[in-house]
Amino acid sequence: MYRPSNFIPIGTKVNSWDDLKPHFDILINREVSSQDDLETLITHYSELISVFSEDYAWSYINMSCHTKNDDYVKRYEKFASEIEPEFSKLANFLTKKITSHPQFSQLDSTRFGQLSKLFKRELEIFRDENVPLNAEIAKLESKYDQSSGGITVNIDGDDLPMPVAGTRLLSADREVRKNAWLAMQESRYAKKEEFDILYNDMVKLRHQVAINAGYENFRDYQHDNLHRFDYTPADAEAFHDAVETCVKPLALSINKKHCEQLGLDLADYRPWDGSGAPEGQAPLKPFEGGEELTKKAIDIFSILKPKFGENLKVMDQNNLFDLDSRKGKSPGGYNYPLEVTGMPFIFMNAAGTQQDVTTMMHEGGHAMHTFLCNEEPLVQYRETPSEMAETASMSMELMTSPYWDKFYNKEDHIRARREHLEGIITFFPWCATIDAMQHWVYLNPKHTVEERDNHFVSLTKRFGSCVNWDGYEHYQRNGWQQQGHIFGVPFYYIEYGIAQLGALQVYRNFVRNNARGLDDYIKGLQMGNSKPIPEVWKNMGIKFDFSEDTIKDLMDFVQEELDKLDVDVYVADERSS
Repeated sequence: MYRPSNFIPIGTKVNSWDDLKPHFDILINREVSSQDDLETLITHYSELISVFSEDYAWSYINMSCHTKNDDYVKRYEKFASEIEPEFSKLANFLTKKITSHPQFSQLDSTRFGQLSKLFKRELEIFRDENVPLNAEIAKLESKYDQSSGGITVNIDGDDLPMPVAGTRLLSADREVRKNAWLAMQESRYAKKEEFDILYNDMVKLRHQVAINAGYENFRDYQHDNLHRFDYTPADAEAFHDAVETCVKPLALSINKKHCEQLGLDLADYRPWDGSGAPEGQAPLKPFEGGEELTKKAIDIFSILKPKFGENLKVMDQNNLFDLDSRKGKSPGGYNYPLEVTGMPFIFMNAAGTQQDVTTMMHEGGHAMHTFLCNEEPLVQYRETPSEMAETASMSMELMTSPYWDKFYNKEDHIRARREHLEGIITFFPWCATIDAMQHWVYLNPKHTVEERDNHFVSLTKRFGSCVNWDGYEHYQRNGWQQQGHIFGVPFYYIEYGIAQLGALQVYRNFVRNNARGLDDYIKGLQMGNSKPIPEVWKNMGIKFDFSEDTIKDLMDFVQEELDKLDVDVYVADERSS
């Protein structure tokens, strides 16, 4: 974590660029005459980034928690459009000073090799002319957050937040599901034109950013910008193919089985049926409100490892959770590390569903990653690549699942675990769909809205769907807009698929030997971003590989775990009879 020195005064707050510039000036003008001087400069630079990052984080957190608060919105936009652009320019200048120093190449490669790669990549893609363009993009992203956070769904005269309305899709009453789904789609579709225009502007600006940086397209630029050193865009396309070959048939099988459980003909499996419970079965109801969710999460994390529970407890004591869904709150969920505090903030839109339990375990996994990296003094190594960050979170979902009985009786616990494992399978096609769509969007930046919508539909067909959209094709064509990553964090999605492969390997090790599996998981997380992902995964006892063979092997493992749950159900039924 951030370790205060006499360089930046404790308690420094960033309200304008003037609060940061004097510290940059000192570092830029500092004489560096030895290797020790250079290492001190790197450490102080990390400290400066940490102070900036924390206040920038709070500006985003407050804005996303209260999208209708003008003061919070203005503060975030000031950071995004005024402070961050100036910060990025002097950060680039200081990075040049560090990397061009004769002693830089003499630094211990075991300690600084990864940092050298990160710095050199940042210098390669930075362009002064992109600073104002990125500021404009940040404004568009803020507009999207504010607008999407204001979406409500009118059902029976009540204006409900989208996540709350979504709980009705779990109902066993098909009419309730249909009415809720139609109301949700109407609310989303009312924003279609606005979001299409926003996205068109984003695509145009992002493409120009890529051209300015010497790239042919934003896809290739963003691949490098995200520090993807260990695989290529072609590898991502091969992942799409592997999902289509190895996972699509399994996902379709799960959907067909669900259709049968609902008592429907396959031709009558409609968009509002995908999450519905069979007749006579109530939706899972694991908790009432964020307070209960937090308490039970602490209990579960404490069982897995007492220190994990203590970490969540300290976060709770410091008001670092905002979990309940409400009007005027951005959609989605996140874990935002606070680099000075050494703890993260967890944001959710919980509405009392099993998906919320999974999300809490997921974000809690991110939180443990933050805590486990606290001994690392360099912020560049605490900020892990998303593939590794999501491995931490998705592994936690799986490793905590045996203890979800804190939320459920025996029967519902088995049901929750089954839904989770089946959800892992059915997620892969959606992951491939969203990533493949973005490849197409940015390789064809002059496309029209109609072409974009058409391509999305073609991808849903490629990766498989049993759903009959007759009469609602306009909603189907607009389905991509529900994935906020596309607007705010372009190309941040395939990481979930890659990380899921890592998480399944972590969980398989955990199943075989709980103690060793957990220890290897912790060992990998503590490495942060100090080593390449394949090396980190190797230390975790897993391999960085998303070939067809690996995917098929892991899908077989998921099926084995599902078969175990079937045995548990049989035993439970025998005992109750």
